Amino acid sequence: MTSGGSDATPEALIFVRQKAGASGEERMTRSRLDAISPAKRALLAKRLAGGGRRPGAIGLPVVGAEFLPLSADQRSGPLSFPEERFWIAYTFEDQSSAYHVPVTLYLRGALSVPALTEALRTLTVRHSILRTRYPIGPEGEPIAVVSDPEPVDLPCRDAEGDVWELLDRAAAAPFDLEVDAPIRPVLLKVSDDEHYLHVTLHHIVTDAWSTNILLQELTTAYTAHIRGERPRLPELTAQYRDHAHWQRTQAEPFARQLAYWQETLDGVPRDLGLPTDRPRPTEHRPLVPGRCITTAIPADPALQLTRRTGTTLFMVLLAAYSSVLGRRAGRQDVVVGTPVASRPDPAVDPLIGCFINTLAMRTDLSGDPTVAELLSRVRERTLHAYENQDVPFQQVVERVGERTDGRKALFQAWLALQNVPDAPLEMADLEVEEAADVIEATKFDLTFHLLPAGNRLELRVEYDTSLFDEERVRGLVQEFSTFLTAAAADPDRRLSEIATHTSDLEVLQWR
Repeated sequence: MTSGGSDATPEALIFVRQKAGASGEERMTRSRLDAISPAKRALLAKRLAGGGRRPGAIGLPVVGAEFLPLSADQRSGPLSFPEERFWIAYTFEDQSSAYHVPVTLYLRGALSVPALTEALRTLTVRHSILRTRYPIGPEGEPIAVVSDPEPVDLPCRDAEGDVWELLDRAAAAPFDLEVDAPIRPVLLKVSDDEHYLHVTLHHIVTDAWSTNILLQELTTAYTAHIRGERPRLPELTAQYRDHAHWQRTQAEPFARQLAYWQETLDGVPRDLGLPTDRPRPTEHRPLVPGRCITTAIPADPALQLTRRTGTTLFMVLLAAYSSVLGRRAGRQDVVVGTPVASRPDPAVDPLIGCFINTLAMRTDLSGDPTVAELLSRVRERTLHAYENQDVPFQQVVERVGERTDGRKALFQAWLALQNVPDAPLEMADLEVEEAADVIEATKFDLTFHLLPAGNRLELRVEYDTSLFDEERVRGLVQEFSTFLTAAAADPDRRLSEIATHTSDLEVLQWR
C-alpha cells in the first residue's frame, strides 16, 4: 500500500503505455494533442512560491459558488494530463491498488455518525471531482463525467480482529472508475468512543496537496454540522474540469517548455549508479518492495546556507542530496526527481484534484566546485525548471527517451520538501490523530521527504528493500546531515574537502 502523500512516477506509466502497445493509448494522446488549437496567449513567468497569480498567467473562468449547479462544460470533457496518466495506469497496470491514496483518522470521543456523513457529503457536493467517473466516450477515448450529488454511503463496521489488516484490505479494494465514485469511506468502530475513519481515494482525483485540503475541510465541516452551522470554507470560483480544459489549450507554451527540457536533459546518465547490497533485478518494476524509516536532522545548517548564498531551502537540500548521491555513486552528473504542485492560478488552490507534476532536476558536480559555486549552479537550474514546470512530465520522458536510445527512466532518486507544515486537525468533542500509513512498496531506489518543524527537519526515507539494507540507507542519511553541517561551516570549501564522517557529530536518532 502506498503512502497517502506520495505521487506515482510518470516513468512507470510510460512503461504501461509501452506494454499496452503503441496503438490505442499512444494514438489517443497524439491525435488529441494534434487537434488542440494553439493558445492565443503564452504562459509567462511562473511564480516561485506562495500566493498571487503568476505574472501573465492565463486565468481560469469564474464559474460561481461551490453549491451552484455546474455548467455544461463542467459536467463532462477530456481528461487532464494527470488524469490521463492514472487512467492508463488503472487500465493496463496489474498493481492498480498502488494508485490508491488511503487516509485514516483515529477518532476518540463522542462521535456523531450523522454529522460525519453530512461532512463527507459537503465535500462531494463542493468538489465535483469527487463525483467524477471515467467512462469511454463515443469516440473510443476516456472522458470525465461529473454526476449529480447523491447521499453519501458511510459503511459502519465493528473492528473485529486486526484493525490495520482491515484498513489495508479497505485500501486495496479495487475501483471501477467507469461507474464508481473515486472516493470510498468506511468507519471502523473499536468501542463507543474509539473509531477509525478510513477514506480511500484513487490517485486520479487527488495528490498530497488535495489530501490536506480534504482533511481540513472534512474536520471543519464536521464541527459546523455538530453546531448546526453552515461550514465556513473558502469560496470556489472554479472546478477541476476548468483546469483540465485550460491544460488542453496549452499546446504552444507546452511545446516551448518541452524544448527546454529536451536540451537540459540531453545525455543524462542511464542510472543513478548507487552501490547496492543486492543485484538490481533485470525486469522493469513500476513498484518495488519498500520500507520507510524516519528521523530528524538539525535545520540550522541548511538555513545558514540559504542566508549566506541567496538560495532557498529546497535548493540547499537538493545540492546536498545530489552531492551525497554523486559521491556514493562516483558520478558528477546526478538527476533527482521532485514534485511541484502545478497549480498555475489561485482559483485552483482550494480545489481537490490531481494537479501534481514532476521535474527532473539535473545537478552538475564536475570540476570540484565549492559549496557556494554548486549552490549557484543549482539555483540557476532550479529557477529555469520552475519557469518550465507546466508541461506534463510524461511528455518530457517520451521526448528525452527518444534522444537516449529509448530509455525512459530519468531518475531513481526522489526529493520532496513540504514547505508548509500541516495545520492541526480539530473536530468538535473529539481527539483527532492522522494514523500513519505502512509503506510496503515504493517507486524509486531512494526517496527523501523533508518537513521543516521548528529547529529540525523531519525526514522520512523510503527505500527499495530489494536493493538496500537498512544499515546502508541510515549511513547515507547520516552523510547527508553531516554534509549540510560541514558545508554551512565553510561554503567556500570544495566538495572534495567536505568531510562526511560522523565521529564528531551527534548520531541521528531513528524512529
